[in-house]
Amino acid sequence: MRLRNTLILALVLIGLCAYLYFVESERIAKEAKKETLVELNADDVTAVTLVYPDREIALEKTEAGWRLTKPVEAAGDDVTVKNLLRAIADAEVKRTIDDPPQDLAQFGLAPPVATIKVTAKGQALPDLKVGKTTAVSFSTYVQRADQPKIFLTSSAFSTGMDKQVKDLRDKKIVEFKEDDVSRIALRGPDGDVVLAKVEGTWTIEQPTAYRADPNAVRALLSTLRNLRATDFASDAPSDADLATYGLDAPQRQLVLTTADGKETRLLVGKEVEQGLYVKSADRPTTFLVGKYVTRDLGKGVGDLRDKTVLSFDPGSATSIEIVRSDGGEFTLRSADGKWSLEGSDQPLDDQAVGSFVAALSRLAGNQVLGETTTDLEAYGLANPAVVITVKGKDDMLIGSVRAGSRSANPPATDYTVKREDEPTVFQLRDFQFKQLDKEPGDFLAEPDAPPPAEPEQ
Repeated sequence: MRLRNTLILALVLIGLCAYLYFVESERIAKEAKKETLVELNADDVTAVTLVYPDREIALEKTEAGWRLTKPVEAAGDDVTVKNLLRAIADAEVKRTIDDPPQDLAQFGLAPPVATIKVTAKGQALPDLKVGKTTAVSFSTYVQRADQPKIFLTSSAFSTGMDKQVKDLRDKKIVEFKEDDVSRIALRGPDGDVVLAKVEGTWTIEQPTAYRADPNAVRALLSTLRNLRATDFASDAPSDADLATYGLDAPQRQLVLTTADGKETRLLVGKEVEQGLYVKSADRPTTFLVGKYVTRDLGKGVGDLRDKTVLSFDPGSATSIEIVRSDGGEFTLRSADGKWSLEGSDQPLDDQAVGSFVAALSRLAGNQVLGETTTDLEAYGLANPAVVITVKGKDDMLIGSVRAGSRSANPPATDYTVKREDEPTVFQLRDFQFKQLDKEPGDFLAEPDAPPPAEPEQ
């Protein structure tokens, strides 16, 4: 009897589970699925047209990506177009007006603010007419061409559909791979600067041979590769237009050459309130870019040359001698990675010493002040504030530098630095000088606090 009752209960439970799975789960799924303006997979869209009272923008998907066909023939911005299509496909219905009045002007639908025409898999979807946005619920009125009722969707939909041609155009100006570039020529009013990459290392060839700063070269190439238009001045500029843009005889040019001899040439024109005019030599379009580009594209020898003063592996240093202009002298010594102050048994602050050695091991100037300096007095280096000498195993010299200031009166400013065995004088930033200008007390560890006194009995 018990077995029979158990079987009956089991059958009832199985039936209940089946009901929940096949009936209720389907109902819950339908309720969870939010209603959208159109049933659309954004990836299926092959064409989209945006019609406004004053303009029409049409785009088509090609094998190479999205392309504008109206009002100009130009490459489209794939990311912006895909975001536009996702906004159409994901637009949710907040509520509907099933029996709207005949006068649709009150909804901004006669005429509409915009009309969206979408083709997916070769089939045209019903047009979407976009109306005005309500001030209270921040909803946008939308009407489908195949239905009389009016939908209300988020106000973000109206904002997302308000596009200008420049929003949907590809804004890349030049295209190249940084690793492929083997030569850079910067031609400007101050003369030409030419850099070449030999076995992966950048050097300056003109106007004089120097080591190049790899970080500065990478920054320049990155600026060029990521250069994007803020607007489009002209797609077919006349000679008069080029003169207006300062591109008939550009004062500045940047030429990138790859290992196979291919050239990418950027012409830099006038700077105006809206930005800077630029043009790729192999394309007809004239672009506007942000004014900040003037600084990045106007690099000279001083910006691109290597300004390293001292460079070494911090672990290779075994002694650092510091001689100060105030007469103080002391030496830090390292044994088995542990630093000590020569002639003192006081413990050192490992972090303070580590920061000092690290700053010294990658010491680089801010800019070049003099190339072949004989008058060290002019740079405050005849009697420098500090002379630092780094040695390695077996007292092998790693390098010695002197740092000072060109300021005539204290407090010192305009800091300078020079390696002892090289003629070039560099400028140092304030914080860099402070990293070098040390006294023995700067490295001593804080004494341990005395134990608390025993309470009196």
